[in-house]
Amino acid sequence: MKEWALYSPTNHTLYQTEIQEKFKGISIRLRIDFCWDFEYYDRGYRVGISGLPDMSIQVVFYEMNEYEIERTIFTKEELAERVKVSPVVESDLKRIITDRMEQCGLYFRVFSRIKTAASMARKFEQKDYGRDRKLQDLVGVRINLYFDDDVEICRYIMEQTFEVLEWSTSERTEDEFKPTKLNGVFRLPEYLKSEISADTWDMSIDDTFEIQIKTMFFEGWHEIEHDMRYKGEELWVNYQGFSRYLNSILATLELCDKSMVTLFEDLGHTLYKAGRWSDMIKSHFRVKMSDTSLYPEVEELLNRDLENGDNIAKEIYKTNRIVLIDQLLKRSRRVPINVNTIIALLNDGVFHDSRLTTIFRKRDVYNDGREESLAESRHYELRPLSRQTVFQMCTEVDGSRMKNESGNSPETIFSACVDLIYDWIVKKYGQLFKNMPTQPSTYHADILAYHVAVNLDYEKKRMNMHVRHMDPEVGGRIWYSEASLEINEIEKVYLRVSNGYAEAKKDDHPEREGAGTFFSYPGYYKSIVDTVGIFNGLPCSNRRRIIREEMLPGLETALLDRSRNFPIVIIISKEDEEGMMDEDWLGQFRVSDFTRTVCRYAHVLTCYEDVGRKLAERLRRDHIFMPADDQTFDAACFPRLYIFWPEGDIDDFGPEDVENCSFGRHLEARSDARTYDIVRGGQALYHKVVTDLRDWNVAADMWDGFQLEIMTEIPR
Repeated sequence: MKEWALYSPTNHTLYQTEIQEKFKGISIRLRIDFCWDFEYYDRGYRVGISGLPDMSIQVVFYEMNEYEIERTIFTKEELAERVKVSPVVESDLKRIITDRMEQCGLYFRVFSRIKTAASMARKFEQKDYGRDRKLQDLVGVRINLYFDDDVEICRYIMEQTFEVLEWSTSERTEDEFKPTKLNGVFRLPEYLKSEISADTWDMSIDDTFEIQIKTMFFEGWHEIEHDMRYKGEELWVNYQGFSRYLNSILATLELCDKSMVTLFEDLGHTLYKAGRWSDMIKSHFRVKMSDTSLYPEVEELLNRDLENGDNIAKEIYKTNRIVLIDQLLKRSRRVPINVNTIIALLNDGVFHDSRLTTIFRKRDVYNDGREESLAESRHYELRPLSRQTVFQMCTEVDGSRMKNESGNSPETIFSACVDLIYDWIVKKYGQLFKNMPTQPSTYHADILAYHVAVNLDYEKKRMNMHVRHMDPEVGGRIWYSEASLEINEIEKVYLRVSNGYAEAKKDDHPEREGAGTFFSYPGYYKSIVDTVGIFNGLPCSNRRRIIREEMLPGLETALLDRSRNFPIVIIISKEDEEGMMDEDWLGQFRVSDFTRTVCRYAHVLTCYEDVGRKLAERLRRDHIFMPADDQTFDAACFPRLYIFWPEGDIDDFGPEDVENCSFGRHLEARSDARTYDIVRGGQALYHKVVTDLRDWNVAADMWDGFQLEIMTEIPR
């Protein structure tokens, strides 16, 4: 063991330099959080770093033995980079388990998770994983049961469903109370293993998943017990009375688990004595069953046998629940579970009474009341897809942000845009289409719901593209993005963009409100705006712009330009005592933040009152402001916020509008849930204006695109 301590708490970079000089080749990772010790492993050393009370740092090097050197440690970043688990692994395991449990009629709930990189990293630090021991719960499933005796039944079902490697259970003494938890480790089905990145298996991670089985009573308090007792032992030091109190509560929960089973068993016995056969079956077997009456001829047979001493009803009552579960599992397809099918299953597997066999065959018991399976009953009415735009733009690309000393020709601007659009396509879809060229070129490909089509013609100075993919979370929704790029007859580069989704209309679902809820522009458009530059009535800028008097003619031209697709927001404010623009009247409406939010689809300009008055006079002269708006120019009417819409309409907001504004803001982005956070004042106006700008964008008639709902290739 090697040990070395430092005592200057001011320069951690110096610590690292000095330590690495002493132990060359060892990677030293220092933490400034002195509250906790931590350690890691590197090149034959176990390195421990501790923060001492006097704020010094102690670094301890332990020479590792052969076993320790074999131990595996991975960082969170390494795990996040190399361990990739498709969501289908978790969803399919959950679906398989749910199907099997429902087939057997058990009362249950299923939860699942894929272990995060951070969680795996912590476990690698805490456990001795290496060549002979691997992490086994990359994917975890938890099954919560309502009855204590269902734990062993669930165990049996899982053993019939997956390849089991081992079971473990929580050990406890006769005077100890803690959750009864059964853990099983199972081999991943081969088809699901292939959905996990190959690098995973080189990182001391096993191709297995874990199933935890618990009762609902213990699940209810287990998380609190885990955090407040297992992880918080210091809470209970010197407070034995409280610890004993908690034990008594846990004992009560355990008693509840046992008592529920005893209750229904005792009830079943009482119902048997009373000759209430259907109710006896429901109470004894405790599975989900449909509300079906016992066949009269079966009830008559049970009653008659009771009189003759051949008590089939007693045999039913004495049959263990696992026998019924086994019979349900053996069926090639799911059967309806009711009092008749339960007796029929037990008769087929155990009693073999010819009279019951005759009755059930005549009744076709396994099809009597059987609902069609999902596959059998599913009927698709194919409906046309309705297209919903979530962003669109038609604009000139002027190259104003390109750094080129020799100037930017239309061809140079065109090529830069082509590169950005095509690079976006490759990054987004390249993993799906392995043969996609990495350099811009014409390319068409389809894989089921994924589609890429690019037509590129440098000679004609034109590029068209359309891509689409299914929504990974919302069934039946297809997302698309399409663009047209060309150099027109007056040697200007024009870009047209449309982003949106398509889904079938449903009669029982109202039209969605405001496609702006899903408002989003594609990454290639953002790159073109930010790195190449666009002109839409005015140059696009993500920075605050103040209107100077010499800018008024150009601004007036832009306001009169009906071909622009950028609304123009102008904020006119008074001066404060120091001659600065006083924007306190806007409250929490932060102009700079607002500008950065909307800069790629709207222009935002600010000005002082004197320039604002001169602008207003010009606009009245050119009839942009109508005579009815003359009061706008009175001295008392400033400050103001105007929105000049491309079609000529004007929105006008003053201090009173800011003060009285309220807005129901969605708490969850891109969510259909109607959950709102009500904001008021400037913050409310901020959200209202942003929403209005976005709603106008998605509703405007800028560009029809290629209308590709029924096409597989785009026009040349």
